[in-house]
Amino acid sequence: MNRSGFAPALAVSLFLMLVMGPVRADDVAAIRAAADDWIAAFKSGDIDALMSLYMPDAFVALHGQPALRGIDEVRAYFAPKMGTAEVEFLLEYEQIEVHGGVAHLVSKYWYTGTPKDGGETYRDAGRSALIYKRDGDGRWKIYLDIDQATPDVSFPAP
Repeated sequence: MNRSGFAPALAVSLFLMLVMGPVRADDVAAIRAAADDWIAAFKSGDIDALMSLYMPDAFVALHGQPALRGIDEVRAYFAPKMGTAEVEFLLEYEQIEVHGGVAHLVSKYWYTGTPKDGGETYRDAGRSALIYKRDGDGRWKIYLDIDQATPDVSFPAP
């Protein structure tokens, strides 16, 4: 960056820090922990634990599925699937940014589900973008979850 571009960039950075506050390492760690909690709840088949990680007005758009609006639709989608398969779910975090009470996480994912009744194994890989919001208790919860298939994320998983 040349010297003439440095001052405006510094001014914008300082303004954002004043308005939104500094990005704290513990916020980033809390977002990662929330994502890890989602994986643990999903793998264990605990629908109540899974739903506790979503905002009441969550919006979920999984590729190949109609959009889910609100916690009731999210629960209705996941509940019949929970606990029916042996699950492996891997995430590779690509980006986490926190802006005050809103944060986003972008990751690569690899999902494998082998039905407990002996059915055919299902695999899905792609990229997800999640927006988290702080709830009234200060906990980070999923407000928006969008998954997509993408040619640069495929099996085998790392």
